[in-house]
Amino acid sequence: GTRALQALLALADRLPIAATDGAGLIEVPEGTNARGLREVGCLPNLGPGLRDASSAGLGASEIPAAVGEQVTALLLLGSDPVRTHPDRAAWEGALERSGFVVAFASFLDETLEEHADVIFPAESYAEREGTVTHPDGRLQRLHQAIGHPGEVRAAWSVLAELAHGIDAEFPLYSSAAQVSAELGGAVPFYEGITLERIGGKGMRWPARAAAAVLPPSEISGAELETPPDPPAGMRLGVVPSLWSGPETRHAAVLSFLAPRQRAELSAEDARRLGIAPGDEVEVRAGDALVRATARLRDGLPVGSVFLVQGTDEQSATALTNGVVPVVEVSKA
Repeated sequence: GTRALQALLALADRLPIAATDGAGLIEVPEGTNARGLREVGCLPNLGPGLRDASSAGLGASEIPAAVGEQVTALLLLGSDPVRTHPDRAAWEGALERSGFVVAFASFLDETLEEHADVIFPAESYAEREGTVTHPDGRLQRLHQAIGHPGEVRAAWSVLAELAHGIDAEFPLYSSAAQVSAELGGAVPFYEGITLERIGGKGMRWPARAAAAVLPPSEISGAELETPPDPPAGMRLGVVPSLWSGPETRHAAVLSFLAPRQRAELSAEDARRLGIAPGDEVEVRAGDALVRATARLRDGLPVGSVFLVQGTDEQSATALTNGVVPVVEVSKA
């Protein structure tokens, strides 16, 4: 959070990175294209071009509590928050209370089947055309590899048509090139970037003259806050799995790759708790419980346990709530 960002800026100042040619800090986001989404304004407090939004919206962790009063409808763009977002119970309640749920999905899963009022078929990754922004600011072009089956359309096309139905002045786009040109007009440091200019090698916008429109950030010289003592007990973390996506749930030939829930512990914690590799364990946070198979890992910090993210059963989201929770681990 804020403390981590302040610590990184202080470290950059101490090294000093700003005065060293070719040096810098690069964030490696958790999600694909997270930098690109941030730059075009897909954050509650930012508009296009990393500018402050005229009015702040709600972050994903704030939406469930607002559904039913401040928020009356939800649009899920390739998202199953019950499966992937922290605080599973909160999202289940939010979807239940929502007056209207619109979803874009490549596969029909239990959450959408139960809660969605309208489902638009979404493109797979191989059917998309557009760009992706890498952590260093390099824009890379994505080419559509296979055609759209059935009634599948690009998400931007459907969203534009929906927006036009609400507001007749909203433009109807006919190509990905038009959408890219619109982004170039809305994001100052994307000005002049087209799909053709990106070409096959990509383009780093921070190396362009247009990047000068971003004002330099001042690094505060204030003393860093002393972080709070870590909570007592086992700290819970989650680890992603390459095979936890819908492909392994819906393709029978790939089902053997679908991850099963496991609890990764240090050898020291395992000895203290009387747990051996392969034992079934229970991980508890309050009234929530997840069962998993114990695995011992070298290098894990003592006092920590890691569960797999995105499993079909015994989901770690039942225990996570957006902060580092403290859990109890015991042999089942």
